[in-house]
Amino acid sequence: MPPRDVVERVSFAEFLERFVWQQGEHITAVGPTGSGKTTLMVQLLHRRQFVTALGTKPADNTLMKLIRKEKHKLIRAWPPPPIAGRREQRVVLWPAFRKPEDMANQQIQIDRALREMFTQGGWTVFADELYYLCHMLRLTKLLETYWTQGRSIGLSLVGGTQRPAHVPLFAYSQCTHLFAWKSNDERDLRRIGGLGGISAKQVQETIMSLAKHEVLYINTRDGEMMRFFPGRG
Repeated sequence: MPPRDVVERVSFAEFLERFVWQQGEHITAVGPTGSGKTTLMVQLLHRRQFVTALGTKPADNTLMKLIRKEKHKLIRAWPPPPIAGRREQRVVLWPAFRKPEDMANQQIQIDRALREMFTQGGWTVFADELYYLCHMLRLTKLLETYWTQGRSIGLSLVGGTQRPAHVPLFAYSQCTHLFAWKSNDERDLRRIGGLGGISAKQVQETIMSLAKHEVLYINTRDGEMMRFFPGRG
């Protein structure tokens, strides 16, 4: 085992073997555009049976991959069509977004979906654009309800953001699994390093030392940390 002040480097295959994600546990990923955070989160979604990915952009290659290759059903409004005897359901909720005025319907559909999934329980929600959902669609309070109350009813929120300082603190304090890519921004480092029970200095120094596309994984409950390159090994 490496010294306590050294974060273990592992292959991606070893990380996947050791990574345990229970239904009801939240995931937050922090990294700039092009870092690979969205690709990693999509790979983890295979572990869940009931998944809703939220589409918020006019065009999104990741969501198109989920629809075309991963067989997620595209829906423009909630709810999805019922499936008799379903053991799993994977959908992409992607309200049409062709002009700015469409944001009103976007807000209505995603708000409705989040509320109904909360009532049902057991869903995993993939929200790659937390900043947009919180600040543009004004869904902060609803997402905070997921982070603080979702575990008890088996709701998992898988969220991504470019800047940790731009989304609610609950995205970090209430997630079990945190993934962070390289950053040298002091405000961002303070937000990530402020997790209770984990050495802020170690977390901050590790994040600053990451190579391009390398990621730091933190289990915020037991303090386990690993660094790896998604997709390698």
